[in-house]
Amino acid sequence: MRGTYAVKGMSFHAFHGVLEVERELGQVFLVDVMLVVELNSASSTPHADSILRGAVVYDLTKNVMMGTKYKSHMGLALRIAHEMLGNIKEVTDVTVAIERRNLFIAGDVQSVAVEVSCSREEFEKKGQPGPWKTE
Repeated sequence: MRGTYAVKGMSFHAFHGVLEVERELGQVFLVDVMLVVELNSASSTPHADSILRGAVVYDLTKNVMMGTKYKSHMGLALRIAHEMLGNIKEVTDVTVAIERRNLFIAGDVQSVAVEVSCSREEFEKKGQPGPWKTE
């Protein structure tokens, strides 16, 4: 049996993107992380543990968002997914969605979003994400 645990609406002012203005002025990113875990009698967790897990998810996400600058938002989302799989052992699958609304697009666009999904099997087979980051 599987269950899903989500932390939604995390907001960060960060400096990711291809355009120099994105990397200099930054923009607001909204991040949702959904974790799939195997459920059994041993892994059933009380409410307090769920709150603690939310703090861990937030801290891992914040470290990536506020750390190395990424040109690719898809690469950024993949890095967050890999942090979840690398640090929370009971997670079998993770989905990360990143939305940004402060756009440097000459047009009427409300937001741009990316979403990635990664399984533990893919993570262990392929290892860490590759060429999407720049400092």
